[in-house]
Amino acid sequence: MKGVGEKVRKIPGNAAGIATAVLLLSLALLPQVSLARAGDEPGREDVLRALVGDALERNSELQAMRSTAEAKTERILPAGSLPDPMLSLAYSNVPTDDFSMSKMDMTSRDIGFTQALPFPGKLSLKEEIARLDAVQTSDRVESLKNLIRFRVKKDFFSLMENREVTRLTEKNKALLGELLSVANSRYEVGKAPQQDIFKAQVEISRMERMLISLRKQKVALLADLNTLRSRPVGTPVELPASYTMPGMPYTERELLEIALASNPDLKREEDGIRRNETALRLARRQVLPDFQIGAAYKFRESSDAGMSRPDFFSANVIISLPLWHGRKQDKEVSAAVKDLSSGKSGYQSTWNAVQNRVRDLTAEISSLGETLSLFDSGLLPQARESVNASLAAYQVGQVEFASVLMGRMALYQQEIDREKTAAALRIRASELELVVAKELFDEGTRR
Repeated sequence: MKGVGEKVRKIPGNAAGIATAVLLLSLALLPQVSLARAGDEPGREDVLRALVGDALERNSELQAMRSTAEAKTERILPAGSLPDPMLSLAYSNVPTDDFSMSKMDMTSRDIGFTQALPFPGKLSLKEEIARLDAVQTSDRVESLKNLIRFRVKKDFFSLMENREVTRLTEKNKALLGELLSVANSRYEVGKAPQQDIFKAQVEISRMERMLISLRKQKVALLADLNTLRSRPVGTPVELPASYTMPGMPYTERELLEIALASNPDLKREEDGIRRNETALRLARRQVLPDFQIGAAYKFRESSDAGMSRPDFFSANVIISLPLWHGRKQDKEVSAAVKDLSSGKSGYQSTWNAVQNRVRDLTAEISSLGETLSLFDSGLLPQARESVNASLAAYQVGQVEFASVLMGRMALYQQEIDREKTAAALRIRASELELVVAKELFDEGTRR
C-alpha cells in the first residue's frame, strides 16, 4: 500500500476531477465490457462435452466397475451348468499276500463314471440368479457413470464461477485503486479526510485476500476434475467464454416418468426384486431331491488255471433325502421371503427419494432462474446507476466517501451473488440430470 500512496502523491491537486471522470467512465462501460466477453469465440468446441467424455472413458473407478460387470457376465453360464462328472479308477479285492490279479475271482481293475443331476429346474434358476446379479452390476456401472458426469459438470461450473468471481474481484480491486487515487487527490487539497484513504486501502487488502482464497479454490477444483479424468492433477482446463443454461424443458410429471424409466438406482432395485423372487423359487425347490447316476466296469483276468472269467458291469442311481429340511431348506425359504420383502421396501424408498428430489430441484431451479433474471434486469443496473450517481456527488462534496465506498462494495457483492446464483443454477440442473439419469439440457450455447 505504501507504493500506491507514493504514486498517488505525485498527482497534482487539480487531477481529482480527471481521475473521477475516468472512474465514472469505467463504471459506465461495465455492461458493455461484459457483453463483449460473452461474445468471444462463438465457434469453439464444446469443452464440457469433451470433459465428460474424457472422464467416462478414462476414470479408473469406472473401469474397475466395468471389469466387475464383465466378470459377473462370465459367471452366468457356469452357474447354470451341470457339476463336473467324476471318473474313478480302482483296483478291487486284490489279495494282500501276493497282490495277484488272477488268483481271486472277485479281483478286478475298475473304471467308473458318476454325474450329479440337480432336480429339474434348479440349474435354470441358478443361471437366472447369476444373470440378474450381472444386470445389477451393470446398473451400478450406469449409476457411477451418472455420478461421474455430474461431478465433472459440478467442477466445471464451479471453475467457471471461480473465474468470473476472480475477474470481478480483480476489476473491483482496480476500481478501488482508482477510487483511492481520487480520495488521495482530494485529501492533498484538503477536501477529504485521511480516513477516506485508510478505508479504501482496507478494502483493497480485503480484495487481495479474496484473490488468494480464489486461487486456492481453483487449484482444488482443477485437481478434483483431473482426478475424475485420471489425468495429472495440474493438467490445465480451458473454459469457454460463456455458458448459458437453457430453460427447463420438461414438466415435473415428465421428469418423474423419465426417472422411472431411466434411473439406474431404480433399475437396480427392480432387478434386485426379480433376483430375490428367483432366489425364493430356488429355495422352495431345494427341498426336492437331487440325483447322482453312475456306472462302473470291472476288468477281470483269467484264473491261474487258465479259466476265462467274464468282466462285470454295474450302474447306480443315488437320490438325496432332505430329511433335515426343517433346519435347512425351510430356513432358506424363510430367509428368501425376507430378502424379497426388503428388496420391495428398498425400491419404494428409492422411488420416494427420487420423487422428493425431483420436486425439490425443480422448485430450486425455478427460484434460482427468477433470482438470476432479477439480478440481470433490475438489481445490477440499479446498483451501477447508484454507484455512478454517488461518485459524481462525492466529487462535488455532496456525499461522504464512506457512502461511495459502501455503494461500490455493495455492487461488487451483488455481482458476486449473481455469479454464485448462475453457478448454483447450473449445478442444480446437473443434479436434476443425475436424479433422472438423462441429459435434459443442451451443453450450453455461446452468445
